[in-house]
Amino acid sequence: MPERYYKRYRMEFDLKQTPLPAAELPDGFRWVAWEPNLLESHARIKAECFAGEVDSQLFPCLSNLAGCRRLMSDISSRSNFLPETTWLIEHPSSSLTSKYCGTIQGMRRAFKLGAIQNVGITPDCRGLGLGKALVTKSLQGFAECGIQRVYLDVTAANCTAVALYHSIGFRITDRSYLTLHVPDNATPVAT
Repeated sequence: MPERYYKRYRMEFDLKQTPLPAAELPDGFRWVAWEPNLLESHARIKAECFAGEVDSQLFPCLSNLAGCRRLMSDISSRSNFLPETTWLIEHPSSSLTSKYCGTIQGMRRAFKLGAIQNVGITPDCRGLGLGKALVTKSLQGFAECGIQRVYLDVTAANCTAVALYHSIGFRITDRSYLTLHVPDNATPVAT
């Protein structure tokens, strides 16, 4: 079976050195703080955000609702889960099938180190500044928890996400490669 290699960046934000931009949402959108009864909503939005994306192939748990549900259950049940960094964005339109359009989670990784997990904006709401607001809102939660540095991992081919994180103040601190075994008859995915 052929292999395909995907470059990943570890990007880090220094909360002591880098000023946080405002976490402002466009008119009508609303922040929804983490509550355990929202696990299913986070999972549904995560599945919608990652459907058809490269990361859903690299991380099969992101490719379907059941996998996203297990992932959210795993993240939220850990002792290092930080509810203060975990948000949904509520969409102002009541005509949509889901009232949410963005999701993010955060975890403590060491005494003063945090990690952002699974930033997702639904395709219909991309380009509105929601991703920047979502990451910034999560960073504010990390700061409130006494975290000084926050990292995230991103697939290098996701140029839009890499540029977004750079614009907020994240810097690339490491590179790694993930190997994906591709069936001979598989449709190529952009790397």
